[in-house]
Amino acid sequence: MSECQIDITQLSNLKIEHLDREYIITLVDGSNTEILKGYGISVVSALNDLHNNLL
Repeated sequence: MSECQIDITQLSNLKIEHLDREYIITLVDGSNTEILKGYGISVVSALNDLHNNLL
């Protein structure tokens, strides 16, 4: 599979935080209410965790 580059600043309804050595990605609604979180040591692993929590 070819490398895909995503500009994470263009992802709407996701709040991305980096605390200590962990990334937290939070799914938020239009009024910025937090709905679901994913955690990981990278943005990709935190996004995958968020996705797994949806399933």
